[in-house]
Amino acid sequence: MGLKILFICTGNTCRSPMAEGLAKEMFGTSVQISSAGMDAYGGESANTKALQVLKEQNVDLSRHRSRRISVELMSDVDWIIPMTQAQEEALNRFFPQYSHKTRYLGAWGDRKRDVNDPWSGSLEVYRQTAHEIRELLSALKSQLS
Repeated sequence: MGLKILFICTGNTCRSPMAEGLAKEMFGTSVQISSAGMDAYGGESANTKALQVLKEQNVDLSRHRSRRISVELMSDVDWIIPMTQAQEEALNRFFPQYSHKTRYLGAWGDRKRDVNDPWSGSLEVYRQTAHEIRELLSALKSQLS
């Protein structure tokens, strides 16, 4: 297996599972994609709105279960990609040994931007978040190629 990418958000129920699902569709089997959360409880399903929005795009998140970041997860990947610059900074403070392979998703494109948390937002907010993640994943894919 080639490249390994770990997407990170807060609870691993909205943004990072959406990024994981969309990236798996976009990258195919040549890249190993996973996700985790900085404050995840572990074992939770993806948010129902995230499930619905990705289902509309033929991406199935029904098997997703949240998990908390760990040294084991982070050491085993080539890239750790959080959703915000603040999350990148926090990861670099707590896990400085991985700072060389940590860069937030919005930093891969031309316009630096965070992927805001859609938690408690409307279905339309989740659709916008999925659209934004897809755009940023395209920038990521072109830079990794």
